[in-house]
Amino acid sequence: MEEKKKKSWIDEILSSDNLTLEAILKKGSKPQEGSLKKEESEKTERPLSLGDILAGKSSETLKPKEKEEEKPPLPLAFLKEESAPKLAEILKKPEVPVKKPEEKSTISLQDILSAGAKQTKYVGEVKVLDVYGNIRILRVKGEAVPIYEINLPKLSKEEEKLLKMVRDRAIVEIQIDPESIPNFEERRRVFMREVRRMVKEMAPTLSEGRVELLAELVVQNMIGYGKLDPLVRDDNLEEIMVIGTNKPVYVWHRRFGMCKTNIVFENERDILNIIERIAREVGRRIDQQNPLLDARLPDGSRVNATLPPISLDGPTLTIRKFKKDPLTIIDLIKYGTLNSEVAAFLWLLVDGLGVKPANILVAGGTGSGKTTTLNSLAMFIPPSERVISIEDTAELQLPIEHWVRLETRPPNVEGKGEITMDDLVKNTLRMRPDRIIVGEVRGPEARTMFTAMNTGHDGALYDFSVIQLSNGRFVLIGDLLEELFKKYSDRIKTHKDLEYVVLDEKDRFEVVSIGPDLKAGKHVVSRIWRRKVREGEKLIRVITRTGNEVILTKTHPFFVFSDGDVVRKEAEKLKPGDRVAVMRKPPKPPQRKAIINPEIYAGISDYYLVLNGKNLVKIQNDGIPPEMVQYLLSINSKPVKIVCEVDESLSYVVGVLLGDGYISSNGYYISATFDDESYMKAFTSAIQEFLPESEPQVKRESTYTVVTHVLKPFVEFLHSNDDLLRHFIAGLFDADAYVDEKGPAIVLTTKSENLARKVWYALQRLGIISTVSRVKDGENVIFRVTVRGVDNLIRFYTYIPLRHSRKRAELEEIIKKHKARRGKRTDRVPISPIMIEPLRRKLNLTVSELSKLASYYAGEKVSESLIRHIEKGRIKEVRRSALRGIALALQQIARDIDDEDSWVQAKRLELIADGDVYWDEVVSVEEVDPRELGIEYVYDLTVEDDHNYVANGIVVSNCMGTIHSNSARETIIRLESPPMNVPRIMIPALDIIIMQVRYHTRKKGTIRRITEIAEVSGIEGESVQLNFLYKYDPAKDELVRTEVPSRFLQTLSYHTGMHPDEIMYEIEKRKLVLDWMIEKGIRRIDEVGAQIREFYIDEEEFFKKIEREATTIEMSKRIKEFI
Repeated sequence: MEEKKKKSWIDEILSSDNLTLEAILKKGSKPQEGSLKKEESEKTERPLSLGDILAGKSSETLKPKEKEEEKPPLPLAFLKEESAPKLAEILKKPEVPVKKPEEKSTISLQDILSAGAKQTKYVGEVKVLDVYGNIRILRVKGEAVPIYEINLPKLSKEEEKLLKMVRDRAIVEIQIDPESIPNFEERRRVFMREVRRMVKEMAPTLSEGRVELLAELVVQNMIGYGKLDPLVRDDNLEEIMVIGTNKPVYVWHRRFGMCKTNIVFENERDILNIIERIAREVGRRIDQQNPLLDARLPDGSRVNATLPPISLDGPTLTIRKFKKDPLTIIDLIKYGTLNSEVAAFLWLLVDGLGVKPANILVAGGTGSGKTTTLNSLAMFIPPSERVISIEDTAELQLPIEHWVRLETRPPNVEGKGEITMDDLVKNTLRMRPDRIIVGEVRGPEARTMFTAMNTGHDGALYDFSVIQLSNGRFVLIGDLLEELFKKYSDRIKTHKDLEYVVLDEKDRFEVVSIGPDLKAGKHVVSRIWRRKVREGEKLIRVITRTGNEVILTKTHPFFVFSDGDVVRKEAEKLKPGDRVAVMRKPPKPPQRKAIINPEIYAGISDYYLVLNGKNLVKIQNDGIPPEMVQYLLSINSKPVKIVCEVDESLSYVVGVLLGDGYISSNGYYISATFDDESYMKAFTSAIQEFLPESEPQVKRESTYTVVTHVLKPFVEFLHSNDDLLRHFIAGLFDADAYVDEKGPAIVLTTKSENLARKVWYALQRLGIISTVSRVKDGENVIFRVTVRGVDNLIRFYTYIPLRHSRKRAELEEIIKKHKARRGKRTDRVPISPIMIEPLRRKLNLTVSELSKLASYYAGEKVSESLIRHIEKGRIKEVRRSALRGIALALQQIARDIDDEDSWVQAKRLELIADGDVYWDEVVSVEEVDPRELGIEYVYDLTVEDDHNYVANGIVVSNCMGTIHSNSARETIIRLESPPMNVPRIMIPALDIIIMQVRYHTRKKGTIRRITEIAEVSGIEGESVQLNFLYKYDPAKDELVRTEVPSRFLQTLSYHTGMHPDEIMYEIEKRKLVLDWMIEKGIRRIDEVGAQIREFYIDEEEFFKKIEREATTIEMSKRIKEFI
């Protein structure tokens, strides 16, 4: 009779536990039962033993053993069974040796599973931090991180052979269909059951512990992660990091942070096998053409893999494990990430009282816990709302019913079928969402999403603002940008009245900027902006104590010094007395030769003069390359030397001509006026080199002498190198400056604001601080560039080679007569009492002790009286050297007592002392009418990284950078992904920015903390003006309210019609709910989600439940306030 068709082995396994292996796999036979009889004289037949199976025999007669076989290694501690028979009794070998074919040297399965994970002998002192399962966490002296030691199994040779046979059989007989069992754990369970039965069939007398061990090893190797499998299955690990061959695998332990394991991959192929298996499982491709893999495993874990050549030391693999039991807001409160007061405040923001929920951005570095915080906050979304999440790798877990999850898709092997974040954001906007949650915002998708929330922006500079380029040039922003807008005329992008251009790589240029450490640097401008002045718009003119002046839009931000911190402040909010950042020490530009392009001489004259022997021969300009000749013929038939490179003599001549010279309309006749004989000789001897046959015509008028010469107008060379600059300034000041003995000062006067600003920059570049002032001269306006103070005058006298004998003599006299002021203005920084006293007291230092230590580190006297004056608020400025000495002294004490937080605060003082800016006092802030000043356009730049540049000497923030720091000293807001590159017109209408960090402390180890909650008080391009509502206090290890009133809560009060006290009452309600859940031990995501849902559905009934279930008197009293 024909057998009935059997079900699939998977169906039978799932439906019954009693089926035999033959019924499931249709293959293999059950070993015969029998006893082994010992007979010396004749051969007897007996059943197969495990040794016979491993030897490949079917059925034969065997002689008794003559040689005692070796004892196998002891089983693992966690699998040890005292009652289990010895392997020697199970695997008895035949007495007559059987000749076996020679085997090639191959890597055994056990090698693959346990190579590199041998019992390690440690040189240093070993301390056991924790033990669980077959894992030990060790602290070894001399090791930077703890050791994660896993005790991997040891197998005998016979067990290895059995392992290989079982694996080969399982590969043939068990064909798992992923679609039949999509759940990985269920698939593993089914596979494990079948492998376990195979082991029992092939070795029926093997102990249960060894059967379990061998089955586990086969499953790990076939559908697991090989030797990484125990790590993947350890719920205490967050990340597993394979960094190449012959290097230890690292893990991130939830309790002990970064740990080094005793697992080492000695063979690159082993790593590749795991990577390729993962790629197949997720349907991705990874090879040398596509050496990157970023994917999500079915269990939610995130995988990143790289292959050579991009990873130099071999393939790498990083697995960020998916936490099956995700952290909730209750966990974050317990762990100290935030407190219940802050959590209740954020709950209200997410809720929005059903009227105006906040737009919230969570920012922080990799591993700082951004996704966990985002997931926790999203649980506060009311259950009645439709939520759509967009992620490149799905990580969010929400107890929300109406939740649509979207995930990006990479291109297939043909490079097609990609679904990007931008595609999903665009699609989501058509899906009628109430809430959109975006896991990571990067590029185009940011533009799409932020367009929907766009608020626009107005910050910019007027066209006559001088900006400082990194090559030393000083240019008008209007001239530079208009030239670029003309070049990109067919690529100008617009929105409303704003225009911008994304510059090609070749057209990008560098400007001088200030970094988070207050050091000058150079950064690239990637975009340029402009818009026309709007109807009725007023601009703001800001003038500082040193004469720096800038005109810009009302919302353009400055960097302002405030009580030891550096904050951003809009132009219209500045007031006299504010201290704004002004460049003190710009980075030294490249020193180049001032080479003149000979083509500029073409067409100037009809004839060239070429040297022929000792004579000059006149040759008609008929296409002869200008570089082939030495002179051109002037209009009065005199030779004029063709200048190929500007030298110091010509630099001086140009300075004189700009200061007090005259060039005729035809461009060939110049004149200059002199009131000093040595000054005139210096000019004429310098110019004689270029006009060898031209005699100066001297005309004396009273005490002044006018000299005329023939010369072609010169080219700009001011920025080429410092030596040329020094001689140019000497000519300029010889011609049109005077020495003021009362100042004491030397003052240059000019009618050109452009020239005055550029001279200011040039002096600054040489380390000489000057001021620029506007002065009425009858109906006209002149500009004065003043170098004031003995220190600056000494530097000026040393670096600027004046030829004017009288002016040099007057400067010498001033320097001899006046003493240098100790700590000139630019060598002083603002100071406030809160910068020193709290830190000194925290470190338990007396004023006397701090004075002695600071004096040692400063290399000068830092008196007790100075410190007391600072702490009492009696002085507003302090010498940089003194502040630096105080900062270094405080750092040393903090380091000695291992107070990391105090060390950080002291380090900030050092950054302020050593910064490349000085804090100029604002003396005037006024509105101006741009039309009266002839201003038609306003301009701005997008500066990468530092997001600021120098305009008319003042450091101003660009308005087109990414969401970044509110402080020039440190980066406050950073996104995990690269800059979003959102144009000014598409800046996010964010309400709240949450900054989260992960850092290591000596006392608590690795912790994650929300360090700031800031409110957006004004949007400026991709930069934001922030009001800090909460700030992290390292000393207390908690988030502290700043007492700054919340603008968003005021807006919420307006939209709901509720009094501000009622808004605070709503926050207290939510705080009570959170505290009650903590008290009750409610923390799982489903439990917390259920309580929040109840709160929204029936608030009154929910509070009655809390009253009934309250376990403390305090909770009972609190709940009565809300019933």
